Amino acid sequence: EGIFISFKADKLNEWLSQEAEELSKRLINMNKKWHEEGLSKYNLPEPDPSFVMLHTLSHILIRQLCFQSGYQSASIRERIYYQPGTMQGILIYTADSDAEGALGGLVRQGELETLMPTIRSALQTAYWCSNDPVCINAGGQGLSGLNKGACHSCSLAATTSCENMNALLDRGMLIGDDKNVKGFFSEVIEEIYK
Repeated sequence: EGIFISFKADKLNEWLSQEAEELSKRLINMNKKWHEEGLSKYNLPEPDPSFVMLHTLSHILIRQLCFQSGYQSASIRERIYYQPGTMQGILIYTADSDAEGALGGLVRQGELETLMPTIRSALQTAYWCSNDPVCINAGGQGLSGLNKGACHSCSLAATTSCENMNALLDRGMLIGDDKNVKGFFSEVIEEIYK
């Protein structure tokens, strides 16, 4: 069982075009490390603001779903479906067909009246990390320095849950930062904290 969330390409493209310069600056070190280390050989996609946003959203949703539904973090996995302009979505699914994964809990969490508050709660949680301001402004954390604003307190998932080795994560792509970057969900965050 699982939850699939698809994003409209025009909304992503609008965000990318409006914020292109700042998003590129924010991910410059991540891109540099990816190329220097030749990480395409490990099937890690090239860092792209949309992919990093989708991947980070997937992680914060996994963490929120574990909290709300009682699943163990290693029981939920992700799959990122991303190809610029054609495919942009995330699948969060149960990893095993044991009793914990067969009770329909994740399906119930994916119903619209439950999912929207879950996403909102996950974004609220992502807005503040106990390691901020260090975390959100970090130059490079995690595997080969391929994370920007992501640590164990806010965004990392169980190793078995992540298909990208807990790399290519940045809360700044979701919520923005305290400098110039506007995250994909910045307006939602502003609405929450009015």
